[in-house]
Amino acid sequence: MSIIEQLLVVQEHDTRIRDIKQELRDIPARKAQEEERLKTHQDALGRAEERVKTKQAEIKDLELEVTSKREQITKLRQQQYELKTNKEFKAMETEIQGVEKEILGLEDKELVLMEELEAARSDVKERSGELEKEKAMVVADTQSLDERAEGIGGDLKELEQKRETLAAGTDKEWLVPYERLAGRKDPAVVELKDGICGGCHMKLPPSVGHATQKQTEPVTCDYCGRILY
Repeated sequence: MSIIEQLLVVQEHDTRIRDIKQELRDIPARKAQEEERLKTHQDALGRAEERVKTKQAEIKDLELEVTSKREQITKLRQQQYELKTNKEFKAMETEIQGVEKEILGLEDKELVLMEELEAARSDVKERSGELEKEKAMVVADTQSLDERAEGIGGDLKELEQKRETLAAGTDKEWLVPYERLAGRKDPAVVELKDGICGGCHMKLPPSVGHATQKQTEPVTCDYCGRILY
């Protein structure tokens, strides 16, 4: 291979190595996104379960209030038998009817709450099913990411070894300036086509094109510093 062909192969390996390293850095963040996605479903289920508890507590409060009202009626009935005048009896009866009306209102509220409780329980069931599906998906996705990390980790070691071998066989006069550019200018080695730099796309004088054809020494772009061929 020519010196430029050698550099291009080294550059190809460097590009793949950088890509793999970036992917390895991204995998923990992607796993964290999976966990966050699962947490969103867990939180939704938690809120649904809390609504069930709230409705149950509200129903229990109403039931206690109804019980208290019924006890109040019982006491009023007992007191009614002790009254001496018809007027007092009727007044007590009116009071009892008022309490009975309050009970009816409380029971109507209880029916509404029971419907809301049933809807909340259905929501819990639905969200619980969604959570189980999401858990399975997150486990599968996380496992896939772990397997991917392990696989490309092996690829990375192999590429780094190959790159080391290639670099060792490349002329240092060309390798050193390339390595200074690699990572900062991507790609570091570019084609000069029709007098235009393949990196920064600036027009260069014909003399630069003639120099690149000789390949006796590295020729760089006057504007971006990339190595030209």
